[in-house]
Amino acid sequence: MAFYEKKILSLKALDIDTATKSVKIAIGETETIDHDGDLIIPTAAAKTIKERGPQGTNEIWHLLDHTSKSFSALSKFSEMGMYGKYIGGVSKYKDSFAWREVAWPLYESGDFTQHSIGFTTVKSQEKSGYREIQEITLFEGSAVLWGANSNTPTLAVMKSLGIDPTKDDLISKVERLCKALSMGKYEDESHKSLMRIELEQIKQGISEIQKATEPLDKGTQPDNFKEALEALQVLKLLTIKN
Repeated sequence: MAFYEKKILSLKALDIDTATKSVKIAIGETETIDHDGDLIIPTAAAKTIKERGPQGTNEIWHLLDHTSKSFSALSKFSEMGMYGKYIGGVSKYKDSFAWREVAWPLYESGDFTQHSIGFTTVKSQEKSGYREIQEITLFEGSAVLWGANSNTPTLAVMKSLGIDPTKDDLISKVERLCKALSMGKYEDESHKSLMRIELEQIKQGISEIQKATEPLDKGTQPDNFKEALEALQVLKLLTIKN
C-alpha cells in the first residue's frame, strides 16, 4: 500500500507577479538525494501532472501546511511542470482569507522560504545507498513555515499532520468524513480532491502507529492500536468509493 509522503524544499518563490497576483513556486526537488535517502528522478511527476494537473482532472492543490481543509486551500495550480530540476507550478491569488491575510503578505515579503510536496510513490527502486523514486502521484504543494526534522519522534510527526493518537483523532477524523459523505458534503469535485488528501494523510498516520508498535509484544500495544487498525479498514472502503 502506498502511503502519503512529504518532502521539504528550502527555496523562496521562483516568481511573484504583483500585476496579476500570482506566484510561481517550486514544491519538489529532483536529482538530489534528500535526508530520507530518496532521490526523485526528473520524470517522476510527468504522468501525474498530465493526468491530475491543470490540463487533466485539475486535482493538485496549493495548500498551507498540508492542511486539507477549505480554509487552508489557496487554489489549484493553473500551470505545472519542471523548472530546471524543480517540480513546481503557478498559483493565482483569490480573495479568500488564507490568501489575503496569510499567504500573499508572506509571499510578497519573501518570508515564505520553504515549500513541501505531498505525494504517494507509485514506482521506486532501491539503489546503492538510496531509494530512487521513479513515479509519484502528486496531491498538493504546500507553503510551510519550517521543514520537518528527520529525527522527530513518531508522535510529533503524527501531530504535525493534525493526528494525535492519544486522543483517538484517527477515529474521529474517519467518523467526521463518513458523516460528511452521508450528508453529501463531498459531491463537489474540489471537495472530493481535498477529502482524498486527508484520507491519504490519515493512512500515513496509521502507518506510523503500526511502525511504532511493531517491536512491541501484542500484550503491550497501546490502547489506540486496535482503533487505528479499524480506521484503516474504513479508509480502504472510503478510498474505493472515491
